[in-house]
Amino acid sequence: MASMQNEAGPSSEGWHTTTLRIPFHTPQHAEIAKSALEVDREQNGTFVYRELSVENDMLIAKYETSTVRLLRLSTNSCLSSLDLVVRTMSSFATDPKDIPKTDEELEKFRDEANRISGGAGTGIELKGDGRGAGSGEEVK
Repeated sequence: MASMQNEAGPSSEGWHTTTLRIPFHTPQHAEIAKSALEVDREQNGTFVYRELSVENDMLIAKYETSTVRLLRLSTNSCLSSLDLVVRTMSSFATDPKDIPKTDEELEKFRDEANRISGGAGTGIELKGDGRGAGSGEEVK
């Protein structure tokens, strides 16, 4: 993820505002992050207004609060939640620039692991007969 941009300043009505612009790898990743953040409502809904949107690959979080302290607390909470979302996405929603492994590459990996382990049942076994990982049956 690239750097985050922040625009801040008091609004004309005395409320304090900031806009966070957080770039993602793809527009889909930005939408996933937005959906994950929308689940949590602001605790001080009367004094904190949050609007989440997506523009291309950018997640935009706009905050308006009645005090500077609430602005700080709200944006810190958002960034903390966003940190968890980004770390989770990095495990499950990989960088689209990464090229998935082909079946041939996976088979080479399996063969190498079996060769290193001496084929003594400690390597990786991929069976075409339905036995193996997840079947509940031990593969020897």
